[in-house]
Amino acid sequence: MKKTITILSSLVLVLILVCGTAAPSFAGESHVTYQGKAKDFVFQPGSSYSPTDLFTNFKGVMPGDQLTQQIQVKNDASKKVKVKLYIKALGPAELQNDNGEQIVNKADSADFLKEMNLTVTQDGKSKLFQAPADQTAGLTDWVCLGTFYSGADVMLNVSLDVPITMGNDYQDRIGALDWQFMAEEYPISKDDPKAAKTGDDMNIWLYAGIGAVALLAAGLVFATRRKKSE
Repeated sequence: MKKTITILSSLVLVLILVCGTAAPSFAGESHVTYQGKAKDFVFQPGSSYSPTDLFTNFKGVMPGDQLTQQIQVKNDASKKVKVKLYIKALGPAELQNDNGEQIVNKADSADFLKEMNLTVTQDGKSKLFQAPADQTAGLTDWVCLGTFYSGADVMLNVSLDVPITMGNDYQDRIGALDWQFMAEEYPISKDDPKAAKTGDDMNIWLYAGIGAVALLAAGLVFATRRKKSE
């Protein structure tokens, strides 16, 4: 059975402690959409930190916050294929602006992110990840989110817990995480259910010789603000 493999490198998840006045509040889902071999993945909504930023709800973070973000992962490829979608975490990362200037390095990202806890769950399943935000934990290796026919999707629920004890040393700090998504396309066979939304959860062997891959960067930004003076 012929398959097409596309790899999307790096959701850069960025968490920022911003000192000063309260930041504006955001709400709503973010979206990771696979559009097939020709168009790869699309990330929305994006932000001023990255055009592919997914963490709109993780801005204006303060000590003691418990924040949540929903991320819809969807197959919008041709109806002639079914797709296995995977996710993987690579840990802390460097963040650069549009001019290639460094905003934060990997070491500073790790130092900041280790102070917070991140949880990722998939609807209807157990937790995919639950650990300090600088770790890779349950997402160290590729995790299959399922088999998806055209139009099918799955929701990832991400929560961030910021300890009340986080001190002023972390004001104006930025942390970036590196995630990846991968898709494997398989042709629809006559035995496939026509109306299936998602399929099996079976992890399939990822061969060492993956071959040509398409790389794309994405960003997620967490922002914090200064505590109000007593």
